[in-house]
Parts: sequence; C-alpha cells; structure tokens
Amino acid sequence: MNASHSRQPARVGARRHRVLRAVLGLLLPLAGLTAQAQVASLRTYGTADGLRSLAADCLVEDVRGGVWACTYAGLYHYEGERFERVGKEAGLDDAYVMQAAPTLDGNGIWVATAADLYYWDGDRAERVRNSDGAAIPFSVGHTVVATADGAVVLSHGRALQVLRKGRHWSVAPLFDGAVEMAQPLAKDLGAVYRDGSTLWFGCGQTLCVRGSDGAFRSLGVEDGVPADTWTSFLRDRAGTLWARAPGHVIALPRHAGRFEDRTPPAPASLSSFTRHLDLTEDARGRVLTRSDTGLLRWQGGQWQDFDTDQGLPDIPPNAVLATGDGELWLGYAGLGVLRWRGYEGVQNWTAANGLKGLPNWALVRDRQGAMLFGNERGIYRQAPGSGAIQPLRLRSGAPLRNVFGLTVGPDGATWVALYSGQVLRSDGLLLDQIATLPYKLRRFLFDRRGRLWLCTTQGVYVIDDLAHPQPRRFEALPDVSFGDVAEDRQGRLWFAGKAGLIRVDGDTGAATPLRVQGQLPNALFDKLSLAKDGTLWVAVDDAGLFHGTVDQDTVRLEAVEDALLADSLPYFIRHDSRGRLWVGGSMGLDVLHEGHWTRLLENDGLISEDISEGAFFEDTDGSIWVGSSRGVSHLLRPDQLLERAPVDLRITRVERGGKRIARGAVLAWQQQPVRVTLSTPGSTASQDMLRFRYRLRGRQDDWIETSSRTLDFPSMASGEQTIEVQALDLARRAQSPIVSFGFQLQPPWWRSVPALGAWFALASGLIVLVWHVRLRSVRARERELESLVAVRTRELEADKFALEQVRAALQVQATHDGLTGLRNRASIIELLSEQCVHARQGGHPLAVALIDLDHFKQINDTHGHLAGDTVLVTVANRLSRSMRGSDAVGRYGGEELLAVLPGLKQPAIARLEALHSSISGQPVDVDGLRLPVTSSIGVAWLRAGESPTELLRRADEALYQAKRGGRDRVVSDLDLLEA
Repeated sequence: MNASHSRQPARVGARRHRVLRAVLGLLLPLAGLTAQAQVASLRTYGTADGLRSLAADCLVEDVRGGVWACTYAGLYHYEGERFERVGKEAGLDDAYVMQAAPTLDGNGIWVATAADLYYWDGDRAERVRNSDGAAIPFSVGHTVVATADGAVVLSHGRALQVLRKGRHWSVAPLFDGAVEMAQPLAKDLGAVYRDGSTLWFGCGQTLCVRGSDGAFRSLGVEDGVPADTWTSFLRDRAGTLWARAPGHVIALPRHAGRFEDRTPPAPASLSSFTRHLDLTEDARGRVLTRSDTGLLRWQGGQWQDFDTDQGLPDIPPNAVLATGDGELWLGYAGLGVLRWRGYEGVQNWTAANGLKGLPNWALVRDRQGAMLFGNERGIYRQAPGSGAIQPLRLRSGAPLRNVFGLTVGPDGATWVALYSGQVLRSDGLLLDQIATLPYKLRRFLFDRRGRLWLCTTQGVYVIDDLAHPQPRRFEALPDVSFGDVAEDRQGRLWFAGKAGLIRVDGDTGAATPLRVQGQLPNALFDKLSLAKDGTLWVAVDDAGLFHGTVDQDTVRLEAVEDALLADSLPYFIRHDSRGRLWVGGSMGLDVLHEGHWTRLLENDGLISEDISEGAFFEDTDGSIWVGSSRGVSHLLRPDQLLERAPVDLRITRVERGGKRIARGAVLAWQQQPVRVTLSTPGSTASQDMLRFRYRLRGRQDDWIETSSRTLDFPSMASGEQTIEVQALDLARRAQSPIVSFGFQLQPPWWRSVPALGAWFALASGLIVLVWHVRLRSVRARERELESLVAVRTRELEADKFALEQVRAALQVQATHDGLTGLRNRASIIELLSEQCVHARQGGHPLAVALIDLDHFKQINDTHGHLAGDTVLVTVANRLSRSMRGSDAVGRYGGEELLAVLPGLKQPAIARLEALHSSISGQPVDVDGLRLPVTSSIGVAWLRAGESPTELLRRADEALYQAKRGGRDRVVSDLDLLEA
C-alpha cells in the first residue's frame, strides 16, 4: 500500500470525526432532556436495613450531610447503608414522626409528631410544651422550621415561636392578636418555610409572607399566585423562590415582581391532593418535585417526567430529597426509602428501554450521532436526541446475532464484527455482509493507515482496502488465538495472544515477539492497553493485572499490588483520552486515575457489576459507556464518580450493660463487655466493601478487622482504656482517620489499694495471733513442767527453734511471691524506695529494669497455665542467679519483673545485655518441650529529685518502646533521649 493511499482514509476519517463532534454538540444536550433515555438504579432500604416502618413521610438533610427519615415508627438517621432509630431510649416516645427540621448549626433536630414537639440534641430528645404546659399537636406537612435562635412551628393553623430560655424552651405566638385580627389568614397557616430572615407561609388558599421587619402580608392572583393549598417552598441557588400546591407550581425569580406559572403541562398530572409535595434542588441546580405518577425535574426551562418507564415504583413518592453529595433519596408509603444510585452521574439502559438481548459486548457512536449497542440479539440504535431504541437489520433480512464488536471506520461507515466470524458494514439503518472469516472473531481495530485488523481464535487477518474489503491472513503472526490489539503513537501494532505479546511494525509488517520477564501465572495473554507514557498493561488467562515498561524487545511485567484486582479476571483493559485506565471484570469496574484505584459498583449507579467482554467506549464529550450482563451504563461525569471523598467514621455509642459511657468516664470494674457502635454517615459503600479495624491502644498493638459495626470488648483490664477504630472503603481504596474513645476502669475491689492493705493487715494479724496462741501454750506448760526443767530443756529449745522457723516462714510469705520465690510487688517497691534514699544520700547511681516476657499469654493459651508457671519459675531462677550482691529482683505483676540495680553506672550495656541473655539464652523445658523465651526490658536511672514512681514511669516508657520496636530487646531512657 503506498503512502498517499494510506493517509487518505485517515484524513477523511478526521474530517468526519470533527463533523460528528459538532453534531453531537447540538444533539447530546437534547438527549439529556429525554427522561425515557435511562433506567434508574435504585437501592431500597427496608426492615432489613433498620427501618421498622416502610412509610417514610419526610426526608431531610442536616448541615453535616446526614440524612434523616420520618416514619410511622420513629425518626431514623442514615448511618451508612443502614438506618438507625432515635427512639424511646433517647427520649422520643411518640412513634409517628411527621416532620423533622435540623438546626442551623447541625447540633440538633426539631421533631414534630402527631401529639408533641421534641428537640433532639444529638443524645437525648426533650419534649417541648406550650406556654400553658399543654402538648403541641401537628398535622401532616411542612409545619416546622429551624431558626437561628430556636424554631417556628405551626399548630392548629397558628404560628408559634420556640426560643431557648436558660435550660428550658419557651413557646409563644409568633403573631399577636392585633396582627391576627388585621390579617385573618395568620390564623389559617398550613405550611412554613424559612428564607433567610423571611418566613413564607401557605395560608388559606394563597401565600403569605412575614418580612424581616415582622410585617405580615398575603399575596393573591395579582402577584401570580393562583388559589390553591400551598404546601412547599424552595429558594434555589439561582435565587428563584419556588412554591408548590397540589395543582400548581409557581416560581419567583430573583428581582422579579410577581410569580411565574411553571405548572407542568399534560400529560404530567398534579391533581392529587396531598401535603407530601416536597421541592428539592439537586447538585446541578435542577428542581425536583413529585407528580401523580412519579417525579418531575425542571431543566432547561421545561419539565422532565420520571415514572415506571425509568424503573420508579408505580406510586408517587411521599418525600423527595436531593443531597449536597449528589444523591437522590425517595420515600414511599409501604416501600421504605429508595436511593437513586448514580443519579447525578450515571444513566442506564436495559430491556425496559427497548435494549433487548444480553449481555452487551459492543458500543459505538456512528457518524450520524446515534448510539449503537451490540449484543447477543443484534444491534440496537438510539437516535440522537431521542430515548427510543430501535434494532438494526441486515439488508438481506437474515437474523443478526452475537455482535461482538462495533467501530466507525475512516470511511465513516459503521463496521460490525460477529463472534461467528462475519464482518458487516452499515452506512445507515441497514447492514451489509462484507466478509466471513473461517474462525471466531475476538477483536478488531482500524489503524491510522485505514487498515482493519481482525483478531480471531486462529490467527490475525487484515483488510487493506476498504473499497475492496478482502480479508487476508497476516502470515507474520502465528496461527493461535489473539484476544486484543492496540496501536501506539508510532503506528506500531501490539497483539496479545496465546503465543505471547507480539509487536508489528505498521510500515514493514515485521513481527517482533517480546521477551517477557517477571512472575506471571501463565503466558497466555488475552488483553492489553498502552498508556501515553509507554507503559504496557496486560492480562492473561487468569486473575490479576500486570504492567511494565518495554525496553527494546523486552518487557518486565509486575503484578498490580491491589487486593481487589488480584482476584479479578479482566474482561477489558482500556485507556481513555485523559490517560485514565479502565479495567472491566465480573466484580465491577476498576479505574486508575492519578495513581489511585477506584472500583465502581452498582452502589455507584452501574446497572450491573458483571461487566461484559470488551464493552467499553469513550464518547466525544469524555463520558464513558460500559456494557454489562444486565444492560448498558453511561458514566456522564467520570471525574465526579472518581472523586476521593473522605470516609467519615463516627463512634455513635459506647455502652456497658445497656448504659452509655461518656468520654473520659471513670467506671467501676465489672465483668461486662464494653460495646462500641460505629457509623459512617454519608457512605454508600456496600457491606462487603466496607471494613472496620480496631485495637486497644497500648494493650493490643495489632489491628483486628471486621465488617461489623458493633464491637465488643469483653473482660477489659483495669486502667486507662483507649479504643482506636478506622473505617476502610475497599472499593474506593480509602480509609478514615483513626477515631479514638478513652475512659478509665477502676481495678476490682480485691486489687484496690484498700483491699491490698487489708490483705497485708490480715496476714500480719494471723502471724500475731499464732504467736500469742503459741506463747500462752508455752507459759502454761512452763508452770506444769517446772519440776522437769532439767529434763525438758532441750525440748523447749527445740520448740523455740520451731517457733522461729514459723515466724521466718511467715515473714517470707509476706514479702515474697509464692510461685517464683522472688520478692513480691510490695516488697520490691519498698526496697526500691529504700535504695532511692541511699542513692540520694550517698550520690550513687541507681537503675531499675522492668522486664516483660514476650508473648507470655500465647504460652498460656497454647500450652496451658502450668506451662506458663514453669516458664515464670525458670526465668525467676535465672534472674536470681544473675543478680550481684546488692541487686534485687521481684515480681512486679503477671509476667512483669522488676530488677533494682544499685551502683550500676550508665550506660552499662554489657551488664544489661547479660541480664537479657540470662533470660533468653536457653529455651525452657516444659514436659519434654523446649519453649523459646524472649523478653523486653526497659531501663531507667534515678535522676535528681525524682521519686520512685517517676523512675518506674520512665522505665515503663522504655519498656513500651522495646515492645513497639519489635520486642526481644533492651531499651533504656538514654535511648529515648537520643531518639
């Protein structure tokens, strides 16, 4: 093929591509106005998700982004894929919640029930009474608004102002008698809306307004307000004030003098009388409200209608809420709460729109601007600016099946690959068969020279001249299956096949097999894509994704270190024009953007997580189309879907025995577990993609991972307790900041200081009692044996010696540990205090060493407590033998030992290492097993003016660093100073 011939199709294709972009620039906005062009991906929250009632009458968002639902069974807060109830335990006694209004500072929420008004401060709900102490009843509708200093509520048609007075709330009429007499409509109020310092009311059959100066006036037909029962208001971001009634929608643009009628024309229906007429504004500034059949959305000066054709339930919603993060929430009677997944950024097409046949393998936009979908049932065409989807047919009338590939050639025609091996071409609505290959087709590609490359299960074919399309076998490549082909910036072709990775020179046709280095499960390559920086991304016939840089004829491939991708079998690997890498598989759509992976799932709006083979297409506006086993998803704004929103983790409740624990609380010791409840408000991650890890800081260094939002900590030891928790969003590869909660547990009564003193006093009393009893016995016998003094002298001396032995034994028992024979805690602490005095008086150095046996609990758990006792005794004997004349060692507690080392000069490295080696040098024999024993030692030297307690604290800090540094080591306070 000569150079002029090869460049001509490329120039023609470039011109047609520019024309196509211009056409789409005009048609795509029109397509966005067609509601029937998509099917909503809905997530339903019901009883299994925490809602006790499936009748949601209101949905509101607080200033922190939290979503609240009012139901017949209480008030609920969205905690991340689950709703949690604010009920009687929080002081909210009434079940039927009609309305909720979050405070302006986000620290509370006003709750209107059928019989009462409540204020919930985040922990407890407080009932608010009228000035005469009576309850404040409510009707259905928007009857409560929060103000800067309280709230305005409507009850029995009148407006009441609720203000904080000290620790209580005061309730008074908003309008005095003079206003109500002059304006009778002030006593017939049905809805209220706060607009800055202005209040808007639905009053009678019209609108009323109370200005910032307190003046009250009503509006009428001359103001553009038709007679109706006005129930809802909204000030949008453009400054327009919207009002809604059962039969009308009106709007007052900023600076306008009267309302405009924006009631939707037929066939939209607004005839039903109800007060469930929310007005809400989505993140793109579009206003939504309900119709009798579903939803209405104002866009581009007209209404869009959403109903069952888009997958919505066949009843209108009671509540509509568009949140600041782009989500759309719907409340239905009998269905619960629904979330429109991907509302702002994803559109879906399924059989409900006329897209028959699954799965969808091929996607392309033709030169007329129509979108084409290829699947097992054929090709379906969506005309530009229309939601209608129609099938394409072969000119011959033969059935069309198993469409595996679609692309637009440089000639402007649409080229079609059937899995059976047929190649088709279309210039419009009919298809013509061009060629039939002897093998099944896997992938095809037009290169920059206008040639069509066809990968089959038995080699590669090429069509050189589109005007005379005759496929020829490309002999430079082996006769094996090739699954993918790509072209680089130099015009070279890269093939992935069962024979490996092969690069073909676009000019000469010379094929160069690449030498592949690295650890791969096999060399059966199936998918590839080339990044702009030259990085080669590939997949083989196994799970995992690999990448590497090509150096001449060699490529060294490395596996992508990602837990989700390691278990996924890629169905396509494609780069878009912005350099993002898209990997479709059976478990979702993974995207690499700016070095960060994100997995998109059904929770993000995809119609299915089972992505189809090769079903990827980047549109001219940068949006992405993806085919799946249930339909086609159009990612309108990929950047929005890939935003790295932080994970918000909160500890909502810490309790023991059903009673809440406050931060910093000091609790008596009990054998009851501490329960921690977690929430991730705003998170829409599915349960299998959201994990939590937790630990007790300073007591449990390793993280424990779980999917449960409830953590139980049984039998916690006494002392300071700091629980640390972190949330992990696996799909977003994101994690929350570490959240902590601290409190203190007092020791059990038998280990308290008074109890220890009592034990010591009891032991001393027993010694005295035994001594007195024995002394009385001796004196009695002295009187009886006066005549036998000479004979019994030796016996009395023996008795006296026995008494002294008993006293000595009792003394040892009081000061030494019964298991190890070492000094007990009280004795070694007393000795330390004495040595501190001697050291200060004599100016001598004094060191202490806190010794902790590593993993001692593991020995007990694995080999039993008798084995643990044997280890303790052996270590005690070894330490005793290693002590110098003035040294002493005692059992400090559990597996911790305390050595007092008078006269030891800093840094004493050799002495301390010898002490460490005496413990760890040899294993301990336990019932024929040789158990290795290691220890962590923290050493501190006495400083001027320092108390024994301060000295021990610094030794404990050194011990903590020894454990943190990996255990089995000695760390002194000198090491901490150097660090």
